Amino acid sequence: MNAVGPVPAAATIDATVDDARPRSGRPRDPSRDEAILAAALAIFAEEGYAGVSIEGVAARAGVGKATIYRRYPTKAQLMVEAVRAGACFTDHLPDTGDVRADLATMMGKLIDVLRSDAGPVLVSFAAERIRHRELDDEFTRSVIGAKRVHARQLVADAIRRGDLPPGTDIEVVVEIGPALIWHHALNGLPITDDLPDRILDLVLPRH
Repeated sequence: MNAVGPVPAAATIDATVDDARPRSGRPRDPSRDEAILAAALAIFAEEGYAGVSIEGVAARAGVGKATIYRRYPTKAQLMVEAVRAGACFTDHLPDTGDVRADLATMMGKLIDVLRSDAGPVLVSFAAERIRHRELDDEFTRSVIGAKRVHARQLVADAIRRGDLPPGTDIEVVVEIGPALIWHHALNGLPITDDLPDRILDLVLPRH
């Protein structure tokens, strides 16, 4: 697989432990987390998901395989965390009481990430999720899941308030925005600032 563009530096994972019980061994080294995630993302950009191996990541990061397995029991977990950190994916879950504005904000965050330097890697990652079920399952569980639940709740609350009609199709309203944005990204179509409003005009017409 050819390189898909500049690989963003992986963000350091917070290694703070809430459990105050004493632990044996040396403290976890945050610099190793950074090196592991950066190595995984670099190999993925060069060779795709199939080319990523724990052995290869360990060699590039300069750590032992056991160091990686203690943090990420599976390759899918490692790769999803590398993409999340490298693309600065965050669980930005607005709830202002204005369902249209909140959904537009969530879509805007996705657009910002896709138009950043991380965009090419994310597009390749989306294609690999189609080929590898375990990768898609992990990404859905750890990245998309909370956003979907939150968006559904936003729409359901708007229906209860009377802001949306009782027959509003929650799933369509929630899924159409991200689906169309990813469609644009995967097919090289323009991802413009007004795209969220254009999408919402279809499913949540202004009164």
